[in-house]
Amino acid sequence: MRPLPSPTPDKALPRPLAGRGPFPSGAMDGALAILVFLLMMLGVALVMSARLSLNSPYQLFTRQILSTAIALVVMFAVSRIDYHVWVKRRIPLWVGGLAGLLLLMIPHVGVVLNGARRWVHLGFMTLQPSELARVVLVILMASLLAKERSEQKVLDNRPFALRLPKALGFALLMLPYLAIILHEPDFGSDLFIVIVIGAMLFLAGVSFRQLALLMLLLAVSATLFLIHHSYALARFHNFSQTHRPASLLGTQLGQSLVAIGSGGLWGQGLGHDWIGGGVLPEPGTDFIFALVGEELGFFWSVAVVAVYGGIFYLGMRAAARSPDFLGRILVQGLTLSVVLEALMNLGVVTGVFPTKGIPLPFMSFGGSSLLANAWGIGIILSVSRYQDKSGEEVQKMEEEA
Repeated sequence: MRPLPSPTPDKALPRPLAGRGPFPSGAMDGALAILVFLLMMLGVALVMSARLSLNSPYQLFTRQILSTAIALVVMFAVSRIDYHVWVKRRIPLWVGGLAGLLLLMIPHVGVVLNGARRWVHLGFMTLQPSELARVVLVILMASLLAKERSEQKVLDNRPFALRLPKALGFALLMLPYLAIILHEPDFGSDLFIVIVIGAMLFLAGVSFRQLALLMLLLAVSATLFLIHHSYALARFHNFSQTHRPASLLGTQLGQSLVAIGSGGLWGQGLGHDWIGGGVLPEPGTDFIFALVGEELGFFWSVAVVAVYGGIFYLGMRAAARSPDFLGRILVQGLTLSVVLEALMNLGVVTGVFPTKGIPLPFMSFGGSSLLANAWGIGIILSVSRYQDKSGEEVQKMEEEA
């Protein structure tokens, strides 16, 4: 058998886009899976605790148990799939994501809640398509960046510029997603998606000139949106006022801060219904971290933050060990998607950011966030099953195959 050529000095050139992918080592990152599982179990317990004061507390608890079970199955099933498959199927994924968002426009299918049409009712369950759309866009961006680096023969970590036709092509794919999400309206989710995509461009080594242009376009777009949407400006105004002690009383943020502080070091125990009694709206969803502080205390709150820090570390470690650039940038994008969402939620709950309906990954009530993040973590676990192989090792494995 003719010997294989020696590996190129830059593992950023993605072999899998042109032919056979790298070989799995067989073992996924168990530590990452355990951290995610622990967050899910804590989320289930807190959702139950938040609903104890309701007439039917077990109904939502059962739904969360079911959503968590499905998310675990999805995570481990995806971890067994070669991560290059998602890139090869990127166009059907894009079509599916767009179809999910378009369902929001259909009467009696798109569900309006609190003045926003963000959920799709499927009879047996309700999904938020924008959560899944975020993962699809990360996959599309990873594919674009990997192909650009390969076709331009970018070596090492040198900066490069996206070619205009390729950049415009991705923009045309992303704009329908952003437009529909903005129409819900959900400016925060759009902003979050753009931040994740921008971070991927930066980590991939895209030139600072193009990054600066992206930031300029983002700033102009955000300004125009705020000018023409009074509710967004009002939210920022209310946020600036809520930091005054007299204004905090009776607000979501004020009650959240009271809840976190009232727990002390060790908390008041699971099932304590001070919040569940109705003082804080939606305690098991966006403000579930307030329950951690109120019922479990300071040390558990720090532990939860540390777990997200662990997910960030393990995700970036998997990215550093990936066998190709595609695996690296894909893991980086998906890791940032989870961790930045957690940071934004924690920032809202603690008053650092304006109030925004964004869930705490793996903990907040709701199946859409669980499924989307489980899909992303599953892809990260898939990449962690692969490792760099020397030319001799690759040749030996191909002979055995």
